[in-house]
Amino acid sequence: MITIEALHNFPKIEKKCNLSAKIIRTIKNENFILHNNDVLCIASKLISKSEGLFVDLNSINPSQLALRLHQQIPRKDPRLIQIIIDQTEDKSGKKLKISKNFIGGWLPNGLFLTGAGVDKLDANTAIVLPRNCDEIAKKISEDIFNQLKVRVAIIITDSDGRIDKKGATQVVVGLYGVPGLRKSRYEDKTHVETICDMLAASAGLLMGQKGKMLPIVKIRGIDYVFDKSATIRDAVN
Repeated sequence: MITIEALHNFPKIEKKCNLSAKIIRTIKNENFILHNNDVLCIASKLISKSEGLFVDLNSINPSQLALRLHQQIPRKDPRLIQIIIDQTEDKSGKKLKISKNFIGGWLPNGLFLTGAGVDKLDANTAIVLPRNCDEIAKKISEDIFNQLKVRVAIIITDSDGRIDKKGATQVVVGLYGVPGLRKSRYEDKTHVETICDMLAASAGLLMGQKGKMLPIVKIRGIDYVFDKSATIRDAVN
């Protein structure tokens, strides 16, 4: 049986901090039971804030490309568009996808995300995704093992929209322990599923969107072999 449970009363993160320590402390305080091979899904905003990846929008000078794209997408702050361009590490804009009011970008690790993982926190502040989400996921898993003696997989999730659908879902931007793909065979055909995104979307049922404050979700009952070498690149074209 697969169960999904959120970690309640997690403290609000406003500045760079030791996220592993806060997670472990809250797990202990809430008597949140972990078993080997549980999967902890963690919202990327927690990761970004704990890494101190805040961007002062007043310090951003939009390029001519960002200003032109703003004409296509007036609702999008040109400073945010510039940060999105910067996140793709391609100043030409060739790693962006523009459609109506939608802007997305391919990140250096091969992932495609709405807004390239850039979020606006308030009128003058944004946050960006870390470059090394897989390494951060590994550190959190190892810290939990060292303190609680339980081996859990970590999935870092991000809210993502699609051009063809309204609303958003949760996808994976970093992982450790759990494979990104699940393969099976039927009638001599190999079928491949992006199991990591399935888990992220399942966690999203409880996480919700901004303001719900359930940024950490435990999934139990998934049949998988713990893989210390698993990374998000395994699931990216």
